[in-house]
Amino acid sequence: MKKLFLPLLLVISMGLIGSAQDNSDAEDTLEERLQPYGNVCMEGEDCGVAAPAIVISDGGRSGIEIYEKHCFACHATGLQNAPLVGSDAWQERVAKGNAVMLENTRNGFNVVMPPMGTCMDCTDGELQAAIDYMVTGQE
Repeated sequence: MKKLFLPLLLVISMGLIGSAQDNSDAEDTLEERLQPYGNVCMEGEDCGVAAPAIVISDGGRSGIEIYEKHCFACHATGLQNAPLVGSDAWQERVAKGNAVMLENTRNGFNVVMPPMGTCMDCTDGELQAAIDYMVTGQE
């Protein structure tokens, strides 16, 4: 038993000596790693430079491009009574004027057409080009 006591005492004392070392660097690293991702900038605080706004030029994409990416699923099949491209169903909508059609496209229509026709980055010019294409069936 005495032979086991001395080595055990030596191991315990080495552990105590090792734990007494300065761990402030490890604690700082741990505290840094536990910080939430990102920072919140409150109004009135100097938080650096704002990211530049994304600007999409008006009319950058053609009406058919917008239609093929965002509108075709409903307007090619008539889903939920969406008027088909180039059909007579557009005539009653055209009679209300371009401003009304554009506004309905922007805001969505009758709960079945989503706002912006799902094209959340479209400009008014691009939306109007898509409307024009769907009304006539021609670019």
